[in-house]
Amino acid sequence: MTISHSQADARSGALGLLVLSSILWGSSFVSAKIGLAYIDPFDFVFLRLAIAASVLFVVLVFRRQFRFAALKDRSVWFLGTLNGVAFILQYVGLEFTTAAKTALLVDLNVVIVAILSWWLFQESFGKRKQLGVLLGVVGAAMITTNGDLSNLMGGQLLGDVFVFSAGVVWAFFIVHHKQILLDKDQDAIQLSAIVMIATALVLLPAAIVLGGLTSSRIPVQGWELVVYMAIACTVLPYAMWIVALKSVTATVASVVGMLEIVAAMIMSWIFLGEVYNTTTLLGALLVLAALFAVTES
Repeated sequence: MTISHSQADARSGALGLLVLSSILWGSSFVSAKIGLAYIDPFDFVFLRLAIAASVLFVVLVFRRQFRFAALKDRSVWFLGTLNGVAFILQYVGLEFTTAAKTALLVDLNVVIVAILSWWLFQESFGKRKQLGVLLGVVGAAMITTNGDLSNLMGGQLLGDVFVFSAGVVWAFFIVHHKQILLDKDQDAIQLSAIVMIATALVLLPAAIVLGGLTSSRIPVQGWELVVYMAIACTVLPYAMWIVALKSVTATVASVVGMLEIVAAMIMSWIFLGEVYNTTTLLGALLVLAALFAVTES
């Protein structure tokens, strides 16, 4: 089958968008780690999602797709709650562990999604995916211990557990999101925007009660990082990803998405001075191999 020049150009453009979106998503882990020095994690995650939700609300209104009735759907609030809990776990955990570890352990949700999809949707779960699960488990163990079991007693383990738990919650979020799209035949952009709005509303009480939203003063540096993450690490990369999916398969998007981890590790080394020993790097390679293995061919 011959591919026309226009198709080839569209595919190249889509790959470029996927690479850029992965880099932006990867930068979110480093930006969040830096931002936590200026702003409480509960306030940080709420403000990021609130600004992103506001932008998406405007997009829905512009496209004439916003309906208040959508916010009466229980499934939307269930997704918003899962998303909110996962974000809180990630941001709280990030206070105790590194940005690179967070990216690696959170993105292991792809492996968990493969298991859940096999269980709930009877998707194939052959030897390749089984190998991916095994590699993911071993890689995660190497990353959290750095090859030294004494690290299991340190405070960083708590952060690792929190960010890994965030990935687990996001795995259930992804699967349930997919189930709703299949059952109700909803527009992906519309559903995602409504869920983002619900997530921000779910996070508001936590920011008020557990954070300092109503009392603390956020410095300029904190606001700069909040706005950057809301626009450059949330709205823009998601829009790029959606546009790219029109020209490439979900498999290609998933594989290119692994660059998010690579970008996070490189940027955490440059901007945060995070260093990795041989065991951690090998664990990272195993995680990348695991993500590749469980991606549908």
